Amino acid sequence: MTFSNNKVKEIFDKEADNLLFWYLDALFTRATENSRYRKKAIKSLNITTKSSIIDIACGTGFNFKIIESYLNNSGMLVGLDISPKSLEYANGRITKNNWTNVKLVSINIRDYNPTIQFDAAICTYAISIIPDYIETIDKIYNLLKKKGRLAIVGMKISSRYPFKLLNSYIDNYYLKWGINIHRPIIKYLKSKPFKIEYYEDCHFGFEYILGLKKVA
Repeated sequence: MTFSNNKVKEIFDKEADNLLFWYLDALFTRATENSRYRKKAIKSLNITTKSSIIDIACGTGFNFKIIESYLNNSGMLVGLDISPKSLEYANGRITKNNWTNVKLVSINIRDYNPTIQFDAAICTYAISIIPDYIETIDKIYNLLKKKGRLAIVGMKISSRYPFKLLNSYIDNYYLKWGINIHRPIIKYLKSKPFKIEYYEDCHFGFEYILGLKKVA
């Protein structure tokens, strides 16, 4: 089941206040703001203090701390999300850390038309949720400069034994949240002028880290 954009927005607006749930969820999936999976994905972006970064479906801003460890409050970081409520928490994170180089935009990426292209883009734990993921990947490609980089942390079924015995359970749980872990995301990315520079199968095979470079 794939939810509409409005349904996804409704879910994440509603659940944004459920901080304990999101903390436990992030802890279980190793997706906290100190997650080594996030760190590996962001490292693949080759960020400098002059970089411009776009974080697609940034949610409450779990990637910001790691990205800012490279930017040092310089460069530019744009966080996009369709959930205004989630962005309220992201804004609180920004205020708490006195980051002055971060801009938040509540918008579907399809409708986002900035006047610049970005050095790098990141999308973590979201590409299997975003309803129009093909259009989203196409838009990310267009938003990147030539030789720009894209990092994705995604969810999938496991091919590792004995963890693959849990695939049906994991799949059914994800479907309740509109998460489709059967999308041919990597296959579609390979059809674009991207070069895969980093891939890691992680979290018992239920997640992956992908680092790509735009080559045209």
